[in-house]
Amino acid sequence: MTLIFYPHVDELESSTAEQKLEILMECAERYKAVILDVTKNPEVALGTKKQTTPRELAHTFNWEELAMLLREIRELPESNSSAKVTKSDRLTKLAGVYEVLRGAKMPKLEAVRLALVNEATHLRSGSSSQVA
Repeated sequence: MTLIFYPHVDELESSTAEQKLEILMECAERYKAVILDVTKNPEVALGTKKQTTPRELAHTFNWEELAMLLREIRELPESNSSAKVTKSDRLTKLAGVYEVLRGAKMPKLEAVRLALVNEATHLRSGSSSQVA
């Protein structure tokens, strides 16, 4: 069985962080659609067929690319308020990617999403307090 990865490695090679976030969001939405379509089976509701296991899925999300982007965003400088706002915006967009993936039958990603939102909120409040 051939695995289909979302996103493909070559999609992110020569992209900026903003482009990578957009690509990851699109791929997360495609992955979610595939997973929900595969697991949506009327026989499962009737109890006549067992639920789909990860071994039976031919699609997977490329977590390495997501982790590398998370590290790249976390390593952005926080030297001034505009840099903090930029970093906060990117963390918020990344939290959106985790939100889409959480909807693909991965409820444990909610903790990661909340941590990213909290970090973004902390950065944004820190930058606004310095400006005022």
